[in-house]
Amino acid sequence: MSTCAPLDAEALYSARSPAEYEQVRADRREAYEYLPTDDVHWRRAFDAQRALARSGRHRAVGIAHLLTAVLAAEHGMTVLHYDSDFEIAAEVLAFEHRWVLPRGNA
Repeated sequence: MSTCAPLDAEALYSARSPAEYEQVRADRREAYEYLPTDDVHWRRAFDAQRALARSGRHRAVGIAHLLTAVLAAEHGMTVLHYDSDFEIAAEVLAFEHRWVLPRGNA
């Protein structure tokens, strides 16, 4: 299992105290392989956003999720999620994704 900067940022944002922030950060570093991002990944995410913009849906998927999808595609990984953003992203990016629970069951 892997993580990347956008997913780490989302996880750390949810910390409710300085101690919890440090614990979440340490846990993620220990538990997951870290996939670095560079300008090539960002450009691919922006290209996907542009493709969505052509149909007026560029705001349907956050850039963090597009970047996560780009990294998953590059590394041959499956995104496990509970978020319809990834279904929409899969319309413009070739990557594997799977709901962790059926939609509507969380």
